[in-house]
Amino acid sequence: MLLVSYHFPPAETVGARRPAALVVFAIEHGWDVQVLTAAAAASGDASAVIPEDLVVRVAPAPKLPRFNLSPSGIPHSATDRPASRVRLAAVRRAANRRLWRLGMEMLVPDPQLNWIRPATREYLRVRGDWRPDVIVTSGPPFSGFVVAAKLARRLDVPWVADYRDLWSIGNEYWARSRLRLVVDRWIERWVLRSVAACVTVSEPMAETLRATFGCETYAIMNGIDRRPLPPTSAAPAIRAQPAAAGQAVPTLTLAHTGYIYPGKREPGPLLDAIALLGPDAAHIHLVFAGEDNGVVRAGVERAGVQDSVTLLGHVSAEKSWRIQAEADVLVLLMWNDPRDAGTMSGKMFDYLQARRPILLLGYEGGLAAKMVRERRAGVVHNDKHAIAAQLREWLAVKERTGQIPAVPAAALDGLYREDQLIGYIEILRDVALRAATGRGSRTVTSRR
Repeated sequence: MLLVSYHFPPAETVGARRPAALVVFAIEHGWDVQVLTAAAAASGDASAVIPEDLVVRVAPAPKLPRFNLSPSGIPHSATDRPASRVRLAAVRRAANRRLWRLGMEMLVPDPQLNWIRPATREYLRVRGDWRPDVIVTSGPPFSGFVVAAKLARRLDVPWVADYRDLWSIGNEYWARSRLRLVVDRWIERWVLRSVAACVTVSEPMAETLRATFGCETYAIMNGIDRRPLPPTSAAPAIRAQPAAAGQAVPTLTLAHTGYIYPGKREPGPLLDAIALLGPDAAHIHLVFAGEDNGVVRAGVERAGVQDSVTLLGHVSAEKSWRIQAEADVLVLLMWNDPRDAGTMSGKMFDYLQARRPILLLGYEGGLAAKMVRERRAGVVHNDKHAIAAQLREWLAVKERTGQIPAVPAAALDGLYREDQLIGYIEILRDVALRAATGRGSRTVTSRR
């Protein structure tokens, strides 16, 4: 197997975890594997997922300009500035936002398009006599799909497209003009003409690909990555709130780790719920760990709950896991819209690993909400009054027992990464054997 993935360890990005897990699992099951990826990131765990001599790292070229701006148009870090500079800063932000959006419109299929040519050329140059039976590519970024399709054609082998998110249809988180959507749809359809099979993370997403492009498509969820528990001797990752004089009620700590999507995944109802608690708000400590794009800060100020909220900013993956393990409750923000019904956030599996109850804000008829309820892993609420009532209930439990009970271990059954990857390996083996024997495609089924 040749895995093509722009993201791969030691990069800490979430996009590196699924392809890395597939590589490790394939090697454990006797596969001969090579990896084609971008140059190693400067940060991250230096320990090798596989021997480095099996990894071909190719840097994008030429380098493209980058703006220090999030999609929301707010700088990554905000500091207090003199009032005389506020208007000028606002003008610069607006200009940068327009430039960012224009740049995103022009970079087709995505900002990693400058990796397509050097990655293809360099791999063909250094591969020697090694030839895969199947090529697997994981996206986004979807420039990797183009690389995989080109290599598959040159080497005359089948390739499989792994969608961690959808591309031109069903992805409401990527803001694009109508013209850009048409262009992306055309490119995706052109690329998928030669694909042997597609894999994605949920059955609704798989059905979207089947219905739109007619591809043989399977659903293989992400899963829980087994990792050691945080050391008990380490300093706490969450700084305790200072206790008020004579305070007898313990603090209920909630934590959210990861990115906030403006206009879609926002904490507004939770912040309003804390405000509804009145004096009890002093016993709530809500921690946000992740890039500060200004959305949470603005929401906190609007709700007037500054004393109950801590913004940690970006943290390492290891610290993020420790924060999850130390919290009483974990907050999972999703989009409260039917268009998000098929989304299964990878963060769900990190939260389940921590075995802390989940407070999910999002579409109540979606897959994520269904998993939380059926696995008895937490609650799903979007109304501020319902959330406030739940916070009071948890506060009462912690006052009475000193802790919030852990999610039952049985809630994790069947959800570990290896449980999902067994089916993935079967799909890849079948694709390779069909290509070798000249058999046609089999009946499309879903795998979980």
